[in-house]
Amino acid sequence: MIDAFDQQEMYCPHLGQMLTFNYCRQVQSALPCRNMIGCWEKRLPIGNFLVEHFSREALEMAFGGLPKSRMERIFDSIERAKKAE
Repeated sequence: MIDAFDQQEMYCPHLGQMLTFNYCRQVQSALPCRNMIGCWEKRLPIGNFLVEHFSREALEMAFGGLPKSRMERIFDSIERAKKAE
């Protein structure tokens, strides 16, 4: 089940706070965080989890390409907040 680890928490060095696995696995428009492997690999069988629950195309979208800058992430967060209102 894709939600098997959702309640597990860990400190996110990227955001500077505690987050659940649920947040990490769908933070990018239902795609996993690009840092997910590095953060969770010592706690969970993350490679197996990703291959089992995401298509190759989805994984390429999540982990491929250049990472966004801090400003791009801030603007994305603002846009998501506006849409949620």
